[in-house]
Amino acid sequence: MKRQFRILQIGNASLENRLGQTGVKLDFLDANFVYQEQSVLEEIYEFIAQQKAYQIVLIEAPASPALLHVIELVAEPFNLYVKGEYWDDYRNQPEITLNFACPVMAEDEEAYIHKLKTISYNGQYGDKIHAKFWEVRPSLQPYTEHLGNKWLTVDVDCPSWTPIASLRKLLYYEGNHALEIWPEFKTEGVQLEFTFRVYQSGTVDNIIETFKTYSEDMTEPIVRPMIPDEGYVSVTVKAKGNGKVFLGAVHRRWSRLEFGRFLPGGQVFADQHRDEFIYLFHPGDMKPPLNVYFSGYRSAEGFEGYFMMLKMGAPFLLIGDPRIEGGGFYLGSEAYESGIKQVIADTLETLGFADDELILSGLSMGSFGAIYYGAQLNPQAVIVGKPLVNVGTIGENMRLMRPEEFGTALDVLLTNTGGTTNKHVKALDDKFWTTFEQHDISRTTFAICYMEDDDYDLYAFDELLPVLSAHHAKVISRGIPGRHNDDSPTINNWFINFYHILMESKFGRV
Repeated sequence: MKRQFRILQIGNASLENRLGQTGVKLDFLDANFVYQEQSVLEEIYEFIAQQKAYQIVLIEAPASPALLHVIELVAEPFNLYVKGEYWDDYRNQPEITLNFACPVMAEDEEAYIHKLKTISYNGQYGDKIHAKFWEVRPSLQPYTEHLGNKWLTVDVDCPSWTPIASLRKLLYYEGNHALEIWPEFKTEGVQLEFTFRVYQSGTVDNIIETFKTYSEDMTEPIVRPMIPDEGYVSVTVKAKGNGKVFLGAVHRRWSRLEFGRFLPGGQVFADQHRDEFIYLFHPGDMKPPLNVYFSGYRSAEGFEGYFMMLKMGAPFLLIGDPRIEGGGFYLGSEAYESGIKQVIADTLETLGFADDELILSGLSMGSFGAIYYGAQLNPQAVIVGKPLVNVGTIGENMRLMRPEEFGTALDVLLTNTGGTTNKHVKALDDKFWTTFEQHDISRTTFAICYMEDDDYDLYAFDELLPVLSAHHAKVISRGIPGRHNDDSPTINNWFINFYHILMESKFGRV
């Protein structure tokens, strides 16, 4: 059964009839009731205590001590929304700032209701149409090249705006969801014009809307409003100038407008190449440590591990990599990698934690991010399962050990080194290993659960152990018989066990 989206509205007039879309349950609390005698307040408290968590607590009344107490009972990080006209009353209240409350600004009541409808849904979703689905105009095909699954390159010489390519697939535009679009592209000496046409579902010629944007203007994702019925979006590109065009994937995601990316509070970092990572901070109980979890390989875009980390009680930071097919192993430009380290450092500063009040963790692809950045950030511990560290070798293994499987590693190799020869394989592997030569890891504990016959990176643990030992790091480990994906449940159990062991022994958390 689909989980209901729950709203608690605190105000003067119920919006149930206006927000009553399928899957939404609204409880209304008349704000005047909080000023009643104690017996009425106790009934309110009892009602709230019996309810499940609310995804939105909508505040439409002036602040008062009694109302703030009610809000405190239902507040959770990212579930407090204050109608714009009351925001000045609340913006500096502790209950508001600690839970990252947001004002809901709108031009009028209709826009206000539409905005609330747009964000009233559970879950998250995003996917992409890959670069291989770009169709280049016939006259330009001799001047095109595919760089793995990352880029389609086109050499152009266009004195005026000239169509150069279109997507063979259409972007799906779900009904009752706002749509976020993020095209990946690079240019050398060329301007681009993107044209998007929205078609009514079930038709080939009924265009609901056409909109255009230019390459120099696309510093933020394109966000289109919620529509009542599903549709589809075509994408075409024109170019002007003399140079090279790199066309990559076109991402499409459910939008939460200004209230977060993927999940409430979620954020996205993009470097100068439009390469992204996503991150979400949850304050937990505001006590050490900060637990950072790097997502594993995901073809569907979004955050991983939210409820697992939430159960641990401590503050946590989720980091995900939505690039290529299912992630780019958290490697990228200097700005990209510095961005990841800066987000972690800023979160520690927000919490008032020291550098060593930090645990980095991840499974499979996420293990690379945890170890690679763990070697640079001096954390208390690094916890990983199914470690993958020799990304170049993983790509090379596709020839004989895993034919036609996990080509993502080859894309990561090509993107980061410019080639796929033995020289490039070694260069990418060395990028990981040289990190240990440049940083002190002697105060970090590495907890590693690994597959003994891992067919992705067979010698990952055997090569990690002597390097970690030589640098005086502490290591605890557990080996599980089988290949990379043979026993994920056991790996996951040990991963969580290691978390509990280290949080108790290092931070006194039981």
